[in-house]
Amino acid sequence: MTRRYLKVFALGSLFALTACAPQSEVRQLHQSVSTLNKEMTQLNQETVKITQQNALNKKSASGVYLLPGANTPARLNSQIGMLRMSLANIAPNADGTRLTLRIQGESNDPLPAFSGTVEWGQIQGTTQDYQEVNVQNQLINAPASSLAPSDVDIPLQLNGITPEQLGFIRIHDIQPAQQP
Repeated sequence: MTRRYLKVFALGSLFALTACAPQSEVRQLHQSVSTLNKEMTQLNQETVKITQQNALNKKSASGVYLLPGANTPARLNSQIGMLRMSLANIAPNADGTRLTLRIQGESNDPLPAFSGTVEWGQIQGTTQDYQEVNVQNQLINAPASSLAPSDVDIPLQLNGITPEQLGFIRIHDIQPAQQP
């Protein structure tokens, strides 16, 4: 409803201004409206992804879901403390998708060395009734951090899936690394 009102208002304003404005200003106004429409579409898509990510995390008994396109971190209470996780630099490559998993500790202590599991795949259905398909996984290891608060960037290669096909990433079983 609000989106429709904004479009009607923008088009009405555009029509009213076109009658008495020079053509260069009209073109500029058309371009501004077009840019605004693209930004609104992007925000709407991001809002849908954030809503889906939050719904999946609310249902998750273990681990945390991150959805490409949500552009929002998720929190995980793990064996090494509360962590904020997010995705960055999602890009296609010859083998599938490469991206960076950013893990941030929320305490004032440096993160210990840790390991965990990353799963990825596609989601079919709705957030209330969904199925994970073509799921793959890999183990991750991170060295101990010497700084606090800690940020750890883990480069990931997700083979066999393009960024467009990638529906979810789930991180779970974060635990301190075994001491030799």
